[in-house]
Amino acid sequence: MNITKTTPWFLLLLCLILLTVYKFQIGLDYKRVNGSISPSSEQPQEESIMFGFKPKTLFVFGDSYADTGNTPATFAASWRFPYGITFPGKPAGRFTDGRVSTDYLAKYLGLRTPIAYKWRRLVLPRKVVKNGINFAYGGAGVFETMFKVVPNASVQINFFEQLVRKKVYSQADLNSSVALFSIVGNDYITYDRLNGTSQGRPALIRRVVRHILLDVKKIRDLGVRKVWVALSPPQKCFPSLITPKGCDSNDTSTNLHNSLLREGLRKLNDERNDKSFLVFDLYNAFVSVFKNKGVPGVSKFPEPLKACCVGLKRGNTCGDVGKNGEKLFSLCKDPKSFFFWDNVHITDQGWRSVFSLLLPDSQY
Repeated sequence: MNITKTTPWFLLLLCLILLTVYKFQIGLDYKRVNGSISPSSEQPQEESIMFGFKPKTLFVFGDSYADTGNTPATFAASWRFPYGITFPGKPAGRFTDGRVSTDYLAKYLGLRTPIAYKWRRLVLPRKVVKNGINFAYGGAGVFETMFKVVPNASVQINFFEQLVRKKVYSQADLNSSVALFSIVGNDYITYDRLNGTSQGRPALIRRVVRHILLDVKKIRDLGVRKVWVALSPPQKCFPSLITPKGCDSNDTSTNLHNSLLREGLRKLNDERNDKSFLVFDLYNAFVSVFKNKGVPGVSKFPEPLKACCVGLKRGNTCGDVGKNGEKLFSLCKDPKSFFFWDNVHITDQGWRSVFSLLLPDSQY
C-alpha cells in the first residue's frame, strides 16, 4: 500500500466529519427526550384513525368509569379485595376487577396509562408531561354529588389549568394531546338519593348537559387538541337499577341526556369549524353487548345484566366485610364471563368488549 504524507490530513478530515455527525445525533436524541418528540428508543406511533394525528399525551377527566387510583382508600371500595383481581392482581384504585376506560384508550393510542393526579409527585416531571395525567375521581359529577370528598369535573379541570399555567405542559405537548371526559351518572344518582321528582328530572338533565358542554369547551380552550366525550350508558339496565320487568334501554331520561349532549357537541364543532369534540358512545356499545350477549370473537356473557360481585344482603356491596373480617359479598368464579363487575361498574372484559366496538381498528 502506497502511503503518502497527505494521508494523516485525510484521516483527520474524516474524523471531524464523523464527530460532527455523532454530535448532531446526540443533540437530536436530547431534543427527543427533553422536548415533545418521542424518545428514540420508542417505536413511532401509527396515525390514529379516530383522531387523525399521533397523540402523545392523554388527559382524563371524569368518574369511576375512568378513575385509576385518585379516590381515597378510606372512601372507595376500589382499594379493597376483590377489586383488581384480574389486573394488576390486587386492589389498585380501579372500580373493577382489572382495567377501565382510561387504560384501554391509552393502549389504543400506544401510550402508557397516565398517572393518577393524586400520585403525580411520585414520578419524574418529564414522565408526567410525556404520558399525561388522569384527573378522574370515582363518585364525581359535574356538580357536587353525594360523594362530597371528591372534586367535581370543574375542579378537575382547574387542576389541569394550574399545570398548564405553570408550563408543566408545553404547547407542543398540548398540540399532540387528547382528552377523555367521562361523567356518566353521579349527578342523577345524587338527585334520586335526595328524593328528586320525575317532574324535575328533565330540568336537571338540561343543567347537567349544559355544564358538560362548558367543561369540555374549557378543556379544548386550554389547548387540548381533541376531546372524547362519553354518552351515558343505559342506566336502567344497571344491576342496581334494573326492575323485575328487565332492562329498559329506552329510558327517556338517558335518551334526553344523550340527545342533548350529541346536539351540543355538534354545535361546538360547527362553531370551531372542525371536529375537536368526538362522541364516546357508551350507550350503543352497552346495548349491543346486551343484545348479542357479548361481542363476536371477543367476549361471551351468558347473562350480561348480572354482576360478578354482589352484596349478600340489602345494604351490602362488593368488597364489604363484617366486624370480624368476614366477607359480606359473593364473587363469581370467572369475571371474564360477566359484563358487569358490581352493580354499577363493568369488568375488564366488559371494557375490552366496549372498546372493540367503539374502535374496531384496534386489537383488543
